[in-house]
Amino acid sequence: MLSLRSPFPRVRRDNQIAYGGNQMWSDRPTIRKVGCGAVAGLDLLRYLSGETGREPLPLMDYNRQLSDLCRHYFPLIPGHGINGVTLAIGLNRLFHRHGLPYRAAWAFSGSKLWERVREMLERDVPVILSIGPNFPLVWRKERLPFYSRRANGSFVRTSSAKSHYVTVTGMDDSWVRISSWGREFYINRHEYDAFVKQHSTSLFSNIMYVKRTDS
Repeated sequence: MLSLRSPFPRVRRDNQIAYGGNQMWSDRPTIRKVGCGAVAGLDLLRYLSGETGREPLPLMDYNRQLSDLCRHYFPLIPGHGINGVTLAIGLNRLFHRHGLPYRAAWAFSGSKLWERVREMLERDVPVILSIGPNFPLVWRKERLPFYSRRANGSFVRTSSAKSHYVTVTGMDDSWVRISSWGREFYINRHEYDAFVKQHSTSLFSNIMYVKRTDS
């Protein structure tokens, strides 16, 4: 599996170590309900800033950073969260503030999605991926399955999502490893493609395409 070169940033909550952030641990109701995009943005920023292989960030510090980013860079609309274009604008402001040589843009075409995911992982950049809402039948409840990997290498369905951002940390020809809700999950590439085609649209189900500006 093609993977990020360094460990994904972690968060400590008491004796629990999270694989990336978890919006459900926030003390702000809006973040708990619709903060997955902001979490993905913060985790991407932490990785590109070099916070890999360090001690897990205490939850209090993580929540403080997350609240600050939502206040100044990732505005959350109650009931909706943040769209990809607004998330990209916030990331580009943060890249400039921290002197990071990257530029983010929300992708709309689905034809190059996995090619771009592979390209970003090869450049050691985590990939923010959206599992979009049901569209145009927005009232439907179709969801994308999430899987956990057993010790013997098999996969078992343990969750599902729609209208949700995750962060890709690895990929092969069939499976994509992601961080979501502070846990490691896997999604099936073919199931994702079918979900987008049958129940959503690449306008909303896509990636944050991040490129270096110094290469």
